[in-house]
Amino acid sequence: MKKWNTAFMVFFTAFIVNAQMAVFQKEIPRLPQLTYYAVNHLGDTVFIKNNEITKKTKLKTYTFKDPFLGEIDRYDERNPLQQLVFYKNIQQIVLLDNQLSIKEKMVLADRFPEIDAAYASLTAQASIWIFDQASKRWCIISSRKELPQFVSNPITDYTFLTTDGNFAYWQKNDVVYGIDIYGKVIPQKNLSENAKLLATNNDLMVYILNNKLFLFNTKQNKTEQLTEITSTVSAVFFNAKILSVLTTEKMYLYQIN
Repeated sequence: MKKWNTAFMVFFTAFIVNAQMAVFQKEIPRLPQLTYYAVNHLGDTVFIKNNEITKKTKLKTYTFKDPFLGEIDRYDERNPLQQLVFYKNIQQIVLLDNQLSIKEKMVLADRFPEIDAAYASLTAQASIWIFDQASKRWCIISSRKELPQFVSNPITDYTFLTTDGNFAYWQKNDVVYGIDIYGKVIPQKNLSENAKLLATNNDLMVYILNNKLFLFNTKQNKTEQLTEITSTVSAVFFNAKILSVLTTEKMYLYQIN
């Protein structure tokens, strides 16, 4: 009977874990001045502190910092072969390889003077998403094209912008709208009233509501609260199957099922 009970508990625990969308992994202190922390599919850790990017692999540590470029507004490493660093204040993009060596520098004011980038990230096809503050439109740029390709109508009312590979999203009130890189409109997603979107990854969205953090599977219409988070959330990052949550004093890592 004891063995049967033990076997049942093991099975029941495994069932519960598999039923969860996000399995809590660990909680670690947040270093001062740290603005980004993520773990990729290889187990490499990448973090940004004082505008310096550090990547720790099992064999070596790589770093990148250009003190003349100032504050990093956005870092996108979801493409394993190419990373994007966006310096919004000076309208410059730096593309890095997987060892954080510079592949290309792009001064937007010189290359694309008609746009004023409020947001920049990588698509899944080696081009770059830009939300142009001047025209309030999404566009696609690349080093192989001389002109930006605008793919959306003007978006004048929004509270949050984000992208995920070949898809761009924006939140207005409690609705998340989206398009693909060709401008095709994708089905809108409805969040809970007063929810604030923080990140997207395929069918998953992370939002905050009443100071509580939730993971929402839009395909299954299933919502799960990340109960380990009890303090103010400052940033959320998806990388492969790992979700990183930064609060004022701590960092939390989750495995996505």
